[in-house]
Amino acid sequence: MASPTKRGPYAKTAARQREILDAAGEVFATHGYRSGSLKEIADRVGIDASTILHHFANKSVLLQRVLEDRDALSPRDAAPQPAAGPADTPAAFLRLARANERIPGIVELYTLLAAESATPGHPSHQYFHDRYARVRSEFTAAFAEMADAGLLRPGVDPEFAAVSTLSVWDGAQVQWMHDPGAVDVTETLRRQLELLTTVDLDDA
Repeated sequence: MASPTKRGPYAKTAARQREILDAAGEVFATHGYRSGSLKEIADRVGIDASTILHHFANKSVLLQRVLEDRDALSPRDAAPQPAAGPADTPAAFLRLARANERIPGIVELYTLLAAESATPGHPSHQYFHDRYARVRSEFTAAFAEMADAGLLRPGVDPEFAAVSTLSVWDGAQVQWMHDPGAVDVTETLRRQLELLTTVDLDDA
């Protein structure tokens, strides 16, 4: 039987790792992986950089944990209200866009690192390569279901719809990061979906 006295140190370790992950997410979102330093992360937590390496083997391991952590917290891949069927899929995309607007730090983290990691030597290069492939596949399947239900406009190919929608969404988020008042991500996505589908999104 485990000794209850171990709960204290374990709890402190988990709490410290949570602080480091939160600080690392903020630093990487602001400066990127290459420019974001362990020292700045440590300063935000109030510890030495060497303490970070006690919890995470190196900076790239820390980045991977941050991304995994943000994946678990981000609603991007799971709508707050999942689509009830093909006719509700465009509205589900809009719900995701609105949810992302409430977590700008996560959006900034992904947007900056996605661009920075295009270089093959970047530690999160494979992560984003796989992530984009997965999201494109999921979007293509969703648009294919809409096509089968007769909800795509004539001549619209599901794969094209998936790639173009993801591109418009990501591009709008980049512009929103630079000037939130000039770009409405949800409205931009709505217009894109109206060009591709026959679904009425006026009340979505």
